[in-house]
Amino acid sequence: MKNTGWIKASFIYIGTIIGAGFASGKEIIHFFGVYGTKGIYGILLSTLLFATLPIVILLRIKKDNIKGYDEFMIKILGNKMGRFVEGVLTLFLFISYSIMLAGGGAIFREKLNLNYNYGMLIMAIITLIVFIFSVKGLSYANLILIPILVIGIIYIGLNTICINGLELSNYKGATITNNGNWLTSSLLYFSYNSLSSIVILTTISNILRNKKEILMTGIFSGGILGIMALFILLPILIKYSDVFGFEVPMLAIASSISKKYINPYTFILISAMFTTAIASGFSLIIRLSKTLSLNKNIIAIVLPMATLPVSNLGFSKLVTTLYPLFGYLGLFIILVIFIEGLLRILPIRLFLK
Repeated sequence: MKNTGWIKASFIYIGTIIGAGFASGKEIIHFFGVYGTKGIYGILLSTLLFATLPIVILLRIKKDNIKGYDEFMIKILGNKMGRFVEGVLTLFLFISYSIMLAGGGAIFREKLNLNYNYGMLIMAIITLIVFIFSVKGLSYANLILIPILVIGIIYIGLNTICINGLELSNYKGATITNNGNWLTSSLLYFSYNSLSSIVILTTISNILRNKKEILMTGIFSGGILGIMALFILLPILIKYSDVFGFEVPMLAIASSISKKYINPYTFILISAMFTTAIASGFSLIIRLSKTLSLNKNIIAIVLPMATLPVSNLGFSKLVTTLYPLFGYLGLFIILVIFIEGLLRILPIRLFLK
């Protein structure tokens, strides 16, 4: 097949964003669902931002021939701040990979009655297989799993709408929460998911050959993410009074349609964790291989073992403690990237020299 680079890049980017929080509905209910129908505006704004982010970053990478996220951060933030943020991003990748392994262990324990450590081990072994095949493995894994995730989420969403209609149990929603209003909440959600996206985009940029493929990557991936988010948000708004407070709202919604959907949606959750795990893990392996001058396969073998102490802290504790901190860092970096990008194309840049 010709000119499929943008499809591969899109699916890898989508797979990076769709973690357990997205597919479970927990993030969607927290950042959008609480605002009722105003959350739809937030989804639309986030969709636009997720479509714009890869375009801005990839165009800059191609223009300056940037080879990694360390170089990208130094270009954007300067030498000292860039190296500091790059170090924090490396830590984030390690923690993100650890969290996804912990999430795999939690699901295997709660849904399949397997030992927590066995669940983490299974997830670690499967990610290792992908890492050994490098970008090709990352691409194939996402090409297989992302369509399953998209179809599964849309199917559950459509079923919920067809059965219940569009009678929303949370129409008006809150005006202000701890995240602010729907606008600030959608911006926080975007930044919350941006860090790993920045890293993976710098890692896979060589898949794309020209500006057209970059534009297609942004538009296609942003559109798919927006559609999936809407088909999670609408069922949540319909069943809000029944699922608010649940750890996995979408699993409860799938179960309310039919018990036979519990296991398929559990697979969707595991797949969502897996696509995020391989994105974070692969980016970390590439970075450490460059820094330590070690073979990538050696790092790929050592990485899962190195994450065990962190993963054993537990999925929920890791998510609630560490992700919000990185979310604020993401907001800062994204603001700098967009402002810097605008200054490069607007005439105002001439007056700042």
